[in-house]
Amino acid sequence: MKSKDKSRDKPKDRSREITLLLQALAAGAFALPLLIWVAGRVLLGPYANGGPFALWFDFVGELFRGSFAAWIVLLAPYVLLSAGRYAWRSTRRRA
Repeated sequence: MKSKDKSRDKPKDRSREITLLLQALAAGAFALPLLIWVAGRVLLGPYANGGPFALWFDFVGELFRGSFAAWIVLLAPYVLLSAGRYAWRSTRRRA
């Protein structure tokens, strides 16, 4: 019986994981602040500091100041995607 050599898959897996991380960070950095602005505009009214770009600049400023909430927004897509992938793999291994 042949044993599968996992060392050949590692660079491909790393490349895929880095791509996934960068896409998730981009979603957390650009899409989520925009969705937060839209939801806030609909539910709470106009943003006090301006439009969506003002919110995005405030978000980036909070990231640099170390705001825990801003870092959660940035990292949430990757963390949730990773948790979902882990759960999916866990259920597939049992079957």
